[in-house]
Amino acid sequence: MDKFIENRWFMRIVGLLLAFVLYVSVNFDEMAVQRNESSNPQQGVETIENVPVEIFYDSENLFVSGVPETVTIEVDGPKNLVTSAKTLRDFHVYADLNDLGIGEHQVQLKIEGISDKLQVNLNPSFVNVSIQEKVTEEFSVDPEFNEALLAEGYQSESVTVEPRNVEITGAKDIIEQVAYVVATPDVNSGIDASITREARVQVLDRDYNKLDVAIEPETVDVTIEVINPSKEVTVAVNQTGDLPDGLELQSITVNPKKVTVFGRDALLRSINELQAELDLSEVTKDTTIKVPLELPEGVNKVTPEQVEVTIDIKEVEKKTVMGNTITLEGADEDLEYEFVNPESGAVDITVSGFSEQLDTVDSQSFSLFADVTGLAPGDHEIELTAEGPEDIEWELANTTVTIQIQEKIPA
Repeated sequence: MDKFIENRWFMRIVGLLLAFVLYVSVNFDEMAVQRNESSNPQQGVETIENVPVEIFYDSENLFVSGVPETVTIEVDGPKNLVTSAKTLRDFHVYADLNDLGIGEHQVQLKIEGISDKLQVNLNPSFVNVSIQEKVTEEFSVDPEFNEALLAEGYQSESVTVEPRNVEITGAKDIIEQVAYVVATPDVNSGIDASITREARVQVLDRDYNKLDVAIEPETVDVTIEVINPSKEVTVAVNQTGDLPDGLELQSITVNPKKVTVFGRDALLRSINELQAELDLSEVTKDTTIKVPLELPEGVNKVTPEQVEVTIDIKEVEKKTVMGNTITLEGADEDLEYEFVNPESGAVDITVSGFSEQLDTVDSQSFSLFADVTGLAPGDHEIELTAEGPEDIEWELANTTVTIQIQEKIPA
């Protein structure tokens, strides 16, 4: 047995068998594919989108424009190969510009790494390419920000960008068209604090069209400093409603007399006071209540938010002043005048006010008049007119008087 194993023909035969097994295992997948192709000749068509395009050119000295970033590929052929191409995407599309000089060119896009058993259509298959001298210049970046995104009452104090300058590389004629280099941060509305956001730099011409250039760096940091301006204003009490019957307002005081309002400067310039609404119809005694302040539109905050209003009231007293004699105006000397109602020729007056006011009121405080000018003999009802203090309320017991007029009998 040992002699048999050591025989060189035995070793050659074993080596041949091992080589055959290795060959079969390596080529099994390809053989399976070939068997599948022969047994299943079904064709397929697929569209592969967003295939990137590679460009080969002297990128250090030249600038190329006109080559699309991606293309769409339509592949037609055996279904299994079509599916594999779409799934693996192990091919690449390219444009070779190495042999082209400065100027305008029409270039055919090419594909490499795809099975030659597939029919391939590129869209687009030809592109118009511009090759120009590469130019790099430094430009300052202008940050842009919409004030409408600020919360109500807030305003931006400054908008800055870091770094301030960027390098822009592109074709010479494109660089000459640069009019604006801007960076607009992507922020949500309702900003009420200073923020810093990353923003992509955009290069535009005078018509605000985006230019095809390279930017270094492509993004910058935009910082928006936000403030909430304030102003101190006085507080005014706006009275609504009336005190219940029998009560009278003596005084109203507010604490604090001034508050701080917050809003944009343009709005604050037009505000000098805030209103505190006070409903007197619910007040029945001396009291101190907290009243919220009404904020004008655009004001976002007030400190404090409410004030204390102290209300002093007094009860109204009533008093009857009797014996207020009636003076006849326009009396004729040839006629006699006699009071029928009231017979006394005097009217009572009811006065209302505070006790210290009523103490000084008596019959001398009022003057009553009945105008009898031109009246003929007979009974007459005459409207009374009266004069009295203006700082209290008063009311006549009678507003008319009945007078009998007779001719005098000669002595």
